[in-house]
Amino acid sequence: MREDIDTSDLPQDSYPDLILTGERTLPGIRDENYWFQRHLVAYEYLLEFAPGRRVLDLGSGEGYGTDLLATRAGLAVGVDLAPEAIYHARRTYRRPNLRFVYSDLYDLGLEDSSFDLVCSLQVIEHLHHPEVFMREARRVLAPGGLCVITTPNRLLISPGRDEPLNPFHIIEYDARQLADFMRSFYAGVNMLGVFHARKLRLHDILSGRNFSQFCLDMPPRLERLFYRPLFIPSIRTRDFRLRDSGFHEAVDFIAIGRKSSAGGERGGG
Repeated sequence: MREDIDTSDLPQDSYPDLILTGERTLPGIRDENYWFQRHLVAYEYLLEFAPGRRVLDLGSGEGYGTDLLATRAGLAVGVDLAPEAIYHARRTYRRPNLRFVYSDLYDLGLEDSSFDLVCSLQVIEHLHHPEVFMREARRVLAPGGLCVITTPNRLLISPGRDEPLNPFHIIEYDARQLADFMRSFYAGVNMLGVFHARKLRLHDILSGRNFSQFCLDMPPRLERLFYRPLFIPSIRTRDFRLRDSGFHEAVDFIAIGRKSSAGGERGGG
């Protein structure tokens, strides 16, 4: 373990290793690989916007995504309110252009217009006050910059329910709801969906249901003999694809808002 970790802003000087709780996604866990790859495909998409830019990752969790963005960005900063996650990220990922900040997502303590790209992946559904979060994200975004938000499709992750099935989720969105929310803050908004491809799409067809739903009640014997040891660990980001239509079938949404260069941005909330 590295001993030169700055903990001056953290409640403790050391923390146990992160464990899978269902609230955050971790790399390197075989049973979690499907969900990890779903997160990773969005980070890989963001790489095209990152070169040379100041990038802020809100709700950075374990840190793998912010570290990936740092391979292209001029500066990549990950922010999280979980001190154990910040400690882990600082211990695990080291680059000269990479920082991890312990801070409240509602009150970042960062300068106005200080980032060219602000992203938050699979976080907004966990927040009690998403409008406060978005105002803060927009505040630190430079004019002409991009805000990219991803979140799971409510129609698939909580089918037929008014309340989220996941106990860690507060508010879930369908495509229209997310687009409307983003347009209350940004005049220009584009939407993409994350869809199953290759082996995942074939599995959806053969099983007659989306794999994310299939995981909820997977036959125990098949889970033990096939899915856990073979199928789930073999999934890669190439087993997903992005497109801008058919959002009702998307597993996740990617919403991209551009901050006006001329001022007059929408007030939101």
